[in-house]
Amino acid sequence: MNKRELIVEDLISVLSDADDPRFGLVTRDLFDPESLSRQQFPAIYIATANETRADLTQGGSNGTREGILEVTFVAWVNGANIDTQRNNIIERIEEVIDLDRTRDGNAKWTQVRDISVDFDIIEPFGRVEITTEIYYTYTRGEL
Repeated sequence: MNKRELIVEDLISVLSDADDPRFGLVTRDLFDPESLSRQQFPAIYIATANETRADLTQGGSNGTREGILEVTFVAWVNGANIDTQRNNIIERIEEVIDLDRTRDGNAKWTQVRDISVDFDIIEPFGRVEITTEIYYTYTRGEL
């Protein structure tokens, strides 16, 4: 399996195991928040996004490359005190991913780069997007 996939699988694993608050749903599949039960909130959709790559060594087809991978977390909350819930979910996601910034040894560094709140969502739902940058190296030709 490639490092890009291992990195995302690590993120899913650590978020699925998190407590206080416990995430009701952590998935890579798009979902409609209106179709979820209250027990499935807070819910997080994880998606790999853009990536910047560069050669680190000259080696033809087997050279070492560096990637800066963007992973976006779309987090949904439901109920009262939406702003407080959004703030709590932002803090909790960042705390959980900071526990191991190397993504189980598959990355050099993970950091939150951007947080945006969607104010167009009508209560009882709240939505926030958190974009991370994950720096990693890999060798071309390795799977």
